[in-house]
Amino acid sequence: MDYLHWWTSLEVQWQRAFGEVFFMHSTIPSEEEAERLFSTEVLRFAGPGAAYANMDFQLHNLSGLRALKQLKILVVTHHDIRTLDDLKDITGLKSLFIFNNVIDSLKGIEQMKDLEQLYAHCNHIHNLQPVSGLTNLRELYVHYNQLENLSGLTAEHSEKLHTFYCKPNDKLKQKELIHTEINLGIRCKSL
Repeated sequence: MDYLHWWTSLEVQWQRAFGEVFFMHSTIPSEEEAERLFSTEVLRFAGPGAAYANMDFQLHNLSGLRALKQLKILVVTHHDIRTLDDLKDITGLKSLFIFNNVIDSLKGIEQMKDLEQLYAHCNHIHNLQPVSGLTNLRELYVHYNQLENLSGLTAEHSEKLHTFYCKPNDKLKQKELIHTEINLGIRCKSL
């Protein structure tokens, strides 16, 4: 891979983010450093509002992550992220922490069949439809969003989904919670 071309094609925000979080310098990474980044399985980008921030600015998209196909655990919290589309090809993720952003849809995670943990609370998410095929989920946190229903969850989720926090969600009706608990066997927990 031509790492120099990859680096120069990145948005400035992502060059700066990788410099702060991974390379620990602001210059162009060496080929060895870039190779290490491309093989890493864990990345954490905690914006300035996080309790343990490792960045002093907010990211506005996830475009810098598109090529990092080896990721298993990704943390991008306390940023200004609106969409997850840039993650659609990172299908091997097991844990995704995207809380405290401004995400309005989980579209982009549909092919993450190995996903076990999804922390997407404190966003603007309207529905859970993109998780319908993610039946390996063990933990799902979607409280403090704009959910009106829990469609997307199925009885197949009940086998492994033991931690499901969906309350509070101001638009989520009690009958939807009761339906999910009785018909799907998934307990709806409150924070």
